[in-house]
Amino acid sequence: MVEIFADPSTDVNYWARFLMQFFIILVIVRVMGWFLSLIKQPSVIGEIIAGIIVGPSVLGNINFWSKHIFPPSSWNYFTLVGNVGLILFMFNLGLELDKDKIKNEWKRSLSIAIATIIIPYASGAALSIYLYDINNRDGFIAPDRAAFMLFIASSMSFTAFPVLASILSSNNLIQSRIGTVTISCAAIDDIMGWCSLAIAGAFAKGSGLVGLWVVLIAIGYIIFMFTIVKWLLTRAHDFLIERDDEMNSLLLIGVFLVLIASAFFCDILGIHSFFGAFIAGIICPKSGKFNAELFPKIELVTVELLLPLFFAASGMRTSLGTINDTFYGGITVVIFIIATLAKFLPAFFMAKIVTKESWKFSGAVGILMNTRGLVELIALNIGLQLHILSPRLFTMFIIMAIVTTFMTCPLLWLVYLRTYKPDALITNTRNNTINIPIRYPLQPQQTIIPINNISNNHVNIIGRHHY
Repeated sequence: MVEIFADPSTDVNYWARFLMQFFIILVIVRVMGWFLSLIKQPSVIGEIIAGIIVGPSVLGNINFWSKHIFPPSSWNYFTLVGNVGLILFMFNLGLELDKDKIKNEWKRSLSIAIATIIIPYASGAALSIYLYDINNRDGFIAPDRAAFMLFIASSMSFTAFPVLASILSSNNLIQSRIGTVTISCAAIDDIMGWCSLAIAGAFAKGSGLVGLWVVLIAIGYIIFMFTIVKWLLTRAHDFLIERDDEMNSLLLIGVFLVLIASAFFCDILGIHSFFGAFIAGIICPKSGKFNAELFPKIELVTVELLLPLFFAASGMRTSLGTINDTFYGGITVVIFIIATLAKFLPAFFMAKIVTKESWKFSGAVGILMNTRGLVELIALNIGLQLHILSPRLFTMFIIMAIVTTFMTCPLLWLVYLRTYKPDALITNTRNNTINIPIRYPLQPQQTIIPINNISNNHVNIIGRHHY
């Protein structure tokens, strides 16, 4: 029998150990997911908490556990496999999103996005003046103030794109107006945040010009993807439709090569690979069987098996024990309050001004834009690796990211979802109008039931994708 509890330093049984860890993580994720669903939390929160449980904050304090079951040397396997799940999830999200809806909401989203970048960025820059000396305590030596200020400002401006997408998907809001508005805003926020983070990293290494080049190359890359690559994929797809061979294996391989190349380019550019995967999904053909058949096949393996590993790996790297007195706890609360208000208030007021929607809609936009989670965790880990953040300040920001993410779903339900009924039959008695939602695509075996005895009335059929 294979000894799965062997000394991890030899790494002989890493595969058996990984399968054991995979099993443990999935069990804890399911258990936590069930408990958290009772308080309106998405599965991603359970996945992060599962990582915290098996990491140094809880079970990692047990010597046998940290040496033989979940040694830190094995965490990289989770990150590697989880990254595959992450880019597939973001690619699938791009497949699901309707480009026309994003175009329609672009002008509104841009105004909201700018407000939710500038104010958190300025708040983070002001806060960094106070945090710089605290960061340099206990013998830690940070880089110059410019790098530290840019990094703190960047970290305050993020909205966790994948976590937000997961929350919207789990609540069937991706195709709704609030989904397209917040996804567009989050995409803009995170792209600008990553560009700023790249500049901060360049300053930390002593060359600010590198970060400026990253911004220019990123703009060129997006233009290239939405023009040349999109045109090639569309032409190939149309060619195969004419020959009734839409799901040709060569087209599928070509799409996945585009996905991998796009993710790779973004990663080496300093913008996380999931943006490349998301853009690859957006530019893929949306008509015919291609989208309808490819989406569910990727979703099952990605959401249920691979993505939990990535979120769990993020939780494993969180050590709550470093916040061990009232002073540092108070600073953590201050960081949380500033981060929350600086995101929520501009999103709330700008959404009301720009969209002309209800206060509930605007409040929901503000709540969703305050979701940080995964992207913040990635950015903070980069700050730790570049020695911009001390371990203590790193943990303070980790707590802020987890709490802001944790409170998103309960507040969203309380403010918006409690009265949101997208599938309800809506009757307007004043105009004698009946709005009937339907789901696309209709299956051949579905029966259309006629509406009889309606005279001088109007029937509106409201289409909505449902996956």
